Amino acid sequence: LDAEPPPGPALPQAASGGLVGLIFAVCLVGFMLYRMKKKDEGSYSLEEPKQANGGAYQKPSKQEEFYA
Repeated sequence: LDAEPPPGPALPQAASGGLVGLIFAVCLVGFMLYRMKKKDEGSYSLEEPKQANGGAYQKPSKQEEFYA
């Protein structure tokens, strides 16, 4: 029962597995940051638009009905 496992390339396999995991984690974080930045772009304006008449409602000169 006290037999040692056969010697093998355990250290290189562990190192390469850790490296692949690290690369995957960096890609995942980068993708999350990209999506967060993309979601923020253009979703709202920083300044309120300036209106010529101060935002007051203007009644149209002709009384027409519009059908959508």
